[in-house]
Amino acid sequence: MWPSESDLEPLDSIIDRMNPISGFPYPMKSAMNPGFPRNVGDPWIGAYTKNGFWFKLTWGGEEEWKEVANEMWYRNEFLVDSDTFQLYEKAVPLKFLVAKNIRGEVLGLALLSTSDLSNFSIVGPIFVQEDFRHVGIGSILMKEIIKENTEIAFNSISYLLPKIDEKFNLTPKSMRTFGRIRVTNPSGFPNLKEEKTGVILSFAKKISDEQWDKISEFGESCTNEKRNWRPFSDEKNQLVAAFDKDSGDCIGISVLREIENEDGRIPDLLVAPLYAKSPTIAEVLLRKTFKKHYNPEDDYDFDVDHFAIYRRSVNFFVFSSSESFMIPLLKKLSGSDGKVEKDRVTFQTCSNFQLPAINHDLIFSLSDPNIQLC
Repeated sequence: MWPSESDLEPLDSIIDRMNPISGFPYPMKSAMNPGFPRNVGDPWIGAYTKNGFWFKLTWGGEEEWKEVANEMWYRNEFLVDSDTFQLYEKAVPLKFLVAKNIRGEVLGLALLSTSDLSNFSIVGPIFVQEDFRHVGIGSILMKEIIKENTEIAFNSISYLLPKIDEKFNLTPKSMRTFGRIRVTNPSGFPNLKEEKTGVILSFAKKISDEQWDKISEFGESCTNEKRNWRPFSDEKNQLVAAFDKDSGDCIGISVLREIENEDGRIPDLLVAPLYAKSPTIAEVLLRKTFKKHYNPEDDYDFDVDHFAIYRRSVNFFVFSSSESFMIPLLKKLSGSDGKVEKDRVTFQTCSNFQLPAINHDLIFSLSDPNIQLC
């Protein structure tokens, strides 16, 4: 027979015996022990959610990122995975704030990217585990991460814009509205133009130091923001650049990454960014970018090439102002057997200052929204 409540030791007596161990938090504040302060336990920084759930804030790193990475790409439209943190870390200096419960489990995170090349910082992604949302964890992470930064930019999902403006004094900037377009099982690769007169295409391994400088200049001409492009040329990222044959100037950039998906075996492809001076240059860049994933002569019924582009999904983040150029190109890539889908969710960049203007005549596809402003 189970004991009745009268047979059990009173809760207050149990709590009195549970004196905190040095370095660990006090018991959670509740109706039974209302005297505990809101910030307690050295070296912990404590906080409470709207429903009284206790968590701590601490600086994290790659291990904390990996703990929630799978949930992030599955639940959200950011297209980040466990490898994305390494790319962030190579591209820009990072601060990574995490919220943990008493067991040390990561409940949420906020990433702050700063750069000597730009005079402002970018927040994102901010993510809270599904089971712990709507209780104030995300707001506390946001407030803490921006405390010491005067100029902040944040790429917000459209339906969160009113909350962002009201809570954090960040104003939506219409010049940076973009959404995700996914091309599923594209069969139109053979239809893409392979070359353009006067244009030289080069993979990262064959790019000289002088050409890297040209790439940086071109990237800045697109967004008015400086960026280090070399981290996009490692074994997990493929960068292709287009150069004018006569002047040697960079006139296009394409970066291809692989991103985990719900399939768990064959990752999606992500083109982020695709910058080009004309739709034709964008097209030949895409052809060069996807070439290694199109080898039908080595694809057999008894030995299927699961990584072939026509068996995968390709993702793009596209500025609203560039859709008239990009969508026809993506439909051509899709071919007769593929499918082009535009997500209903859009992103809009918010900031507490006037963002640098972008050159819509040059940008066709955006960098992924988590690192675009770094």
